Amino acid sequence: MIENQVGRRYAEAIYTIAEERGKVKETHTFLNSIMELYKNDITFRNFIQHPLLKVQEKEEVLREIFAEVSDELLQIAFYILEKGRISFIRNIVAEYLKIYYEKHQILDVVATFAVELSEEQKTKLIQKLKDKTKHEIRLETQVDESILGGGILKIGDQVMDGSLRKELQQIKNGKKS
Repeated sequence: MIENQVGRRYAEAIYTIAEERGKVKETHTFLNSIMELYKNDITFRNFIQHPLLKVQEKEEVLREIFAEVSDELLQIAFYILEKGRISFIRNIVAEYLKIYYEKHQILDVVATFAVELSEEQKTKLIQKLKDKTKHEIRLETQVDESILGGGILKIGDQVMDGSLRKELQQIKNGKKS
């Protein structure tokens, strides 16, 4: 919970700065690069979290790694580093993306079905969701054969379970509506 609060607070500040500079997408790309490096490179993570190394030493290494990145973007990373919040980079990136989606009225939808949807089915689903929500839709599909049929839609924190597995469970429990 605290990670999400920290992530949201930093993401809001960073997003505001990025928006003022007209660098929203570039900032996201850069933050994402740091996150991927932090997540996937144990040597980098150990170095960046080392308590005995000075922040300036860590900044120099970041400057070398991201030599092609503008100084204004590097300053964002340096700020996160100085505040000791680099371990929250995943949360910051996730919250940054949420803010972007909120401002641009984009909904993240995870749709789970028993079989893979065709491109035509995906297009139809996106259009139905667009019509219903009045938002742009970013659809991620998953396959879970255990749901037997139907589907499960997760839109933000809301879950709509129309799976055959759920229907059968309700019938079994005598709660069919």
